Amino acid sequence: MTMQIDGAVVLYGAGREARSTRKFLAEVAPNTKVFVTVDEGDADVPDCTQILPNKLQAMFDGNQIGLLVRSAGVSIYKPELLSAKKAGVQVTTNINLWAKYRRGNAKVVAVTGTKGKSTTVKLTETMLKCAGLDARLGGNFGVAPLDLDDHDIIVMELSSYQVADLELQPDFVGFTNLFPEHIDWHGNLEQYYLDKMNLLRRDKRYSYALGMQATVNQKVQANLPKFANELPPPSAEMVAALHGTMRQSKLKGPHNADNMMIAAKLALGLGASEDVILQGLKSFAPPAHRLEEHKVGKLTIVDDSISTTPEATKAALATYPEKRIGLIVGGFDREQDYHDLALEIKNSSVTTLAYLPKTGHRLAEAISELNLDITVIEAENLTTAMCELAKHRDQFDTLILSPAAPSYNQFRDYIERGEMFVALANKLFA
Repeated sequence: MTMQIDGAVVLYGAGREARSTRKFLAEVAPNTKVFVTVDEGDADVPDCTQILPNKLQAMFDGNQIGLLVRSAGVSIYKPELLSAKKAGVQVTTNINLWAKYRRGNAKVVAVTGTKGKSTTVKLTETMLKCAGLDARLGGNFGVAPLDLDDHDIIVMELSSYQVADLELQPDFVGFTNLFPEHIDWHGNLEQYYLDKMNLLRRDKRYSYALGMQATVNQKVQANLPKFANELPPPSAEMVAALHGTMRQSKLKGPHNADNMMIAAKLALGLGASEDVILQGLKSFAPPAHRLEEHKVGKLTIVDDSISTTPEATKAALATYPEKRIGLIVGGFDREQDYHDLALEIKNSSVTTLAYLPKTGHRLAEAISELNLDITVIEAENLTTAMCELAKHRDQFDTLILSPAAPSYNQFRDYIERGEMFVALANKLFA
């Protein structure tokens, strides 16, 4: 297969998706010139010429660029992308290229929502595999779409970054919940909501499963097309069996009961039996860095680095209601509101809070307004926070990293942040 491109290609972003796209272009358009641009730093993508973003306009004006492939984190509202579209340059993504050129006959399960996506897709894939179905994870969690091999079913976690300009037509949709997030990327809260629900606004029929919050959310309901088919709930006996099995599994927290029900509905819709769904739940291994427990000395260390929203951190606290908690929060600022999280901390068993730049100070301010009797530690980075927490180790028996913010103001990604947290815990608390 060859791909006709009228001009050169620009990759905007240099991460996993960009490298995946470059490999794809080498196969389908081997003679096409490929440029890569990033807002900061060097772009380590093979066989690309790096250019600065401020050089793009001249290339657009000169009709040198035929295609711009943005990475998920690059906002469609960036001036450079708006200029590209105005100049007639096609703007697309790794996932849209996969949908057009590589999908084949694969059924697609697409899951979005503000929180719970990673757990839901991993649960769904596990249940489908237990049923002997050929399922594979892709998208935001798992393999980049263009790196996927051929499979009968592709289960995709999709962020608002990916669904905002999504061209993919899914067969099944899971929608967990809808809370404020990513305002910096989308420009304002209403645009975030509108972009997030673009997954629902498809042209063809699909089946869907909603989480409890999404079910009663008027915005979600208003964006469901009339031809979409809601998947039926499991039987009352099956619901009881799911909750009983969950208590014996590695799936923790009341919030995950909702994710479990979405996954079960999707798996049933794809033909899995009730028995194998229960087997999948029993064998389920949670995603790395999502409420991942480690025993270090007498402490329970909980790596929840993947939690990038206040709602996810609230769910982490609800998972350990009987424990004295030391909590680490803070990261990249996406203009989220932390007052509800402060109220949740007030009603929780948190005894010690360490906060990091840039968002941590806003949560600390909200806590100070509530006059909470807890130890609050300001730290410039994770290492400092852990060293200070070690001085207060008698105040908590469970230490949770659940930042309520992304990692990339101080780390490459949430994985690097979580790994450092566990390494420091082993060094300081063993």
